Amino acid sequence: MDIKELLAQNNRRKKERQVEYNPHTGVGSPIERIKIVLTPKEHFLIPCHMGRLEFVAAIIACGSLKKYASKNRLKYSEVLNTLLHLRLCYDFEFWAASCAHIQDKQSKKIVPFVMRKAQLKLYKVIVTQLFDNLPVRIILLKARQWGGSTFVQIFMAWIQIFHRKGWHSVIVADVEEQSRNIRAMYTRLAQYHPAEVFPVTFKNFEGSSKNRIMERRDGISYIGSMQKPDSLRSSDVMMAHLSEVGLWKETDGKRPEDMVQSIAGTVPLEPFSIIVMESTAKGVGSFFHREWQKSTKGESGYTPVFVAWFEIEMYSKEFGSELECREFALSLSQEERAYFALGATLESIHWYRTKKYTDSYDSWRMCCEFPSTEHEAFQSTGRRAHSPLYIHQMRKFCKEPLYKGDVFADAAYGKQSINQSLHFEECSGGDFWVWALPDEKCDDKKRYVVSMDIGGRTKDADWSVITVIDRYWLSTGGVEECIGTCRVHLDQDLAIWKAVQIAKLYSNALLVVEANSLNSKGSEGDHSLTILDEIKEVYRNLYCRTDPQKIVEGRAERYGFFTSRASKTDIVNQMNRRYREEGYIERDARALDEADCYEIKEDGTYGAVEGGHDDIYMSRAIGLKASDLMV
Repeated sequence: MDIKELLAQNNRRKKERQVEYNPHTGVGSPIERIKIVLTPKEHFLIPCHMGRLEFVAAIIACGSLKKYASKNRLKYSEVLNTLLHLRLCYDFEFWAASCAHIQDKQSKKIVPFVMRKAQLKLYKVIVTQLFDNLPVRIILLKARQWGGSTFVQIFMAWIQIFHRKGWHSVIVADVEEQSRNIRAMYTRLAQYHPAEVFPVTFKNFEGSSKNRIMERRDGISYIGSMQKPDSLRSSDVMMAHLSEVGLWKETDGKRPEDMVQSIAGTVPLEPFSIIVMESTAKGVGSFFHREWQKSTKGESGYTPVFVAWFEIEMYSKEFGSELECREFALSLSQEERAYFALGATLESIHWYRTKKYTDSYDSWRMCCEFPSTEHEAFQSTGRRAHSPLYIHQMRKFCKEPLYKGDVFADAAYGKQSINQSLHFEECSGGDFWVWALPDEKCDDKKRYVVSMDIGGRTKDADWSVITVIDRYWLSTGGVEECIGTCRVHLDQDLAIWKAVQIAKLYSNALLVVEANSLNSKGSEGDHSLTILDEIKEVYRNLYCRTDPQKIVEGRAERYGFFTSRASKTDIVNQMNRRYREEGYIERDARALDEADCYEIKEDGTYGAVEGGHDDIYMSRAIGLKASDLMV
């Protein structure tokens, strides 16, 4: 993008962010709304779920509130008051701006709670689940200091005030003082809440100074901490706010997952029940990181919500002039251009650069506290092997697979595994993701490459990953396309035979097996002397790393791709070039997720961040390198 287009794009973004938001009229709300007419000259927008109420639906059917009052011989003012009270109950945005007060983070003044962009993003997810009568289960990955905890606490208060009596809540942080600070927002809300709407008052619950009960609604507000988990075991709660879970430390006899399960076990799967688990990332391998990964894969009941730093209005710094803005745009680093590509404005990046310089933050700390993407948030260092801009531009090729399934034959290994019975079949939960089935008319053994990075059998082992690469477009000046990913936990020999099956299916493709794992003894057996020699007797199109001339001279054939420190550097450099130049087409977003978290270690070697995986990445790298070597 040239500088003229970049500046024009920045101006468009700033205008989009200046869209009017008025919680009193309903304009600019993130949720679907309908118009309710008061008089010919007055109206406002209400949430669709409020429009389903019998009283409200009747007003809408009459055409206006004034006509409804006249038709039913009621005073307009009394009907209006009834409608506004209902709106306080069913329109959280309106109630928050009218009745709830917070301390502004910048001015420190007590102000009405008018939600900002990041809070509205979270609100939309929560309120949609709530009024779809679903249990609300959210895992929130966030940048710092945008009011996520404030919103969650005030939303739970709204439930207790208007929707459920005796609906107990709990706040759990790493230490109890943090939980008290969060509940202080509730105390402030009670202090300023209009008594004519509802007088919010608390008293100590059964003599406890830390647990309080809302009078007239009987909702108890408990507080607890990771450091003192036993104090909450007997609590009967319907709403739980679990704060900064990424900071919770595992100690002897205390694990974050045990604490979360203890709390979650008391919250039934009922409508209007709520669990929000939120945190900044603080690196990978933690309980919070594992839970986030499961939620993004659809493997848990929690809905993932991510808020990037540039979605937060206060993280912005204006320029003194258009010239200053232009000069700043010309000075953007590769990393900053990546942030712009993700949606940041130049003003946001101006703030980011200033923050990083002024506070002497390194890249790792900025990624943890002010992440641009969920993958960046969980980085354990700032030593990325590949530019985030390169990875981002590759994502435009990614899409969901056409098929998910597996390969089947008369046997799992040996000759019978690649006989005429061999076929691909769709099946629920299949490990083989396919973006293009084999071209049955093709008999060119150089059309496809099937490459494999070998893992292990147990769930804690690395994955065995098989990649299918289509070289068809090279003949017309194009690039290779990755069209298949099979990721499994199997015995090494069975995993390699599965790779043979896939290679056979794809026109007897060149099969490239990463040989390092086969050349070392492990707990799952040593197959280095047998498996590839056994395979070559029934499948000949194997990658051989022995120079052909040396084979003629009598040197033994050595099958498989061997990764040394030098060759690994070579294939990483190759991948960097391909990402930079869009030198292949990647369909599987998981491959780019791994590339996003692939790093240069302190000793100069390469690998996944701590707790991460690089199995798909390495499978791709090996296969594409082999493709380069083919003639």
